Amino acid sequence: MQGAEAERVWDFVQKFSELDQEKKAAGCFLDEFWSHKFLETLGETLTVIALREKLRQIDVDNNKKMGLIEYLMFRYSKPVEQVLNASQGENKEEVAKAQEMVAAAQEAVSVMVQRLEEQKKAVADAQVAAAEAKSREQEARAAEAEAKARAAEAKQREDEAIEREAEAKRTEEAAKAREEEAKQAEADAKAREAEAAAREADAKAREVDAVAKEEQAKKQESQAKRAADASAAAAAEAEKAATVSRAAADESQAALQELKNQETAYETKKADLEKASQTGGVVQRNKAANELEQLKSEDPLPLRRAKINQTAAVKKAERAAIESAAAAAKAAEAAAAAAAAAVEAEQSRQQAEAAHAQAEEARKQAEEAHAQAVNAREQAEEARKQAEEARKQAEEAREQAEEARHQAEAARKQADDAAAAAEAAAQQAEEARKHAEKLQAEAEEAERQVASAVAEAESKLDEAVQFLAAVKAKGGVAHGNIWWMERELEEKRKYLPKRRQ
Repeated sequence: MQGAEAERVWDFVQKFSELDQEKKAAGCFLDEFWSHKFLETLGETLTVIALREKLRQIDVDNNKKMGLIEYLMFRYSKPVEQVLNASQGENKEEVAKAQEMVAAAQEAVSVMVQRLEEQKKAVADAQVAAAEAKSREQEARAAEAEAKARAAEAKQREDEAIEREAEAKRTEEAAKAREEEAKQAEADAKAREAEAAAREADAKAREVDAVAKEEQAKKQESQAKRAADASAAAAAEAEKAATVSRAAADESQAALQELKNQETAYETKKADLEKASQTGGVVQRNKAANELEQLKSEDPLPLRRAKINQTAAVKKAERAAIESAAAAAKAAEAAAAAAAAAVEAEQSRQQAEAAHAQAEEARKQAEEAHAQAVNAREQAEEARKQAEEARKQAEEAREQAEEARHQAEAARKQADDAAAAAEAAAQQAEEARKHAEKLQAEAEEAERQVASAVAEAESKLDEAVQFLAAVKAKGGVAHGNIWWMERELEEKRKYLPKRRQ
């Protein structure tokens, strides 16, 4: 076993030492809980049942614990007999000596690390103490400067208090004048408020009247539109009737014309036959005379009666068409009048709406003016109250300014005393700082002396390494032991200061 796998065994040992809650590095067994933790670090997370089954396989001596050697035999599939009978090398005495040298080197490094840590702590403590002493000295110097500044500031506050007292008197006189002005402004605001309230009431009355007129106009507009729609419908119906009448008259006229055409054709045929019966050959005359007799024998009364009846029908249809046309014209005139009335009603409604909107706007403006007047009156009242309060505050400010001047005098005296005390404290802090710096220098010197322990540990490590190398070069050695001791020396070398690794 070499390389990465040997390094992995080293990690197993370190993890066992870490998890053994009682014996740490001296232990080699883990109970069920810590065995589970160990396996989890290797990525072998198991359920409780699976863990117990695996531990049963690993636990060779059935003591309910997992030993390091048991885990290694399980992991690398090594039987107990092979492990017990494994060769330990032929030069046991040299290996034992090497182990003693490694142990001595490890002890030297441990002692060196302990002394180095102790000395580092001593240096760090000394540095902290020196820094704290220096900080206290700086704070004391700052306190001294601050105390002197407070004394000068107190004197300045005293002068300012005297000036504020005079200013307060002037402010008091000005506040009295503003109070009188505020009273007058309040009276004016109340008068404007009453006027605005009257205008608001008048605007509301006009708005109510405009609303009533608007409703009436809307009602009239609706009636006019209904009348216009009815007239338009009647005109359309009359026009439709006139169209029907004109069509009937045209049809009757066409029928009359057809009767006239038939009568004309009869008379024309009759005249032609009479002429033919008197001219030409005998045969032709006889034929024409026979056709003439046949024509004359036909009864013309139905044709004449139809002509008379149709003439009467034409006249009747023409009269109906004229009457329908007159009715349609009259209905169209009525529809136009109704439409004009509807337009007029719509205009009246729009005017009423505009009047309503104007009245509403006037009412809103009156309400706004009233609200502004109320606000102005309230502000005037508030201004008067503030003026009264300002006058009282000015009187109090003057009294406070006098008291502040007395307090400033006392504060200046206290600041002088504080400055003297701060100067003494600063001197003490300076002495403490010098003492701490001395202790720091002594601790740093002691740290340098620890270098001898470092050299001794380094020497023992080198000696152990050289001996191991010599033993390793010989045949028949236990390479596992040699590798392990080399690995322990390598681990201890990490604790040497960086300049000596």
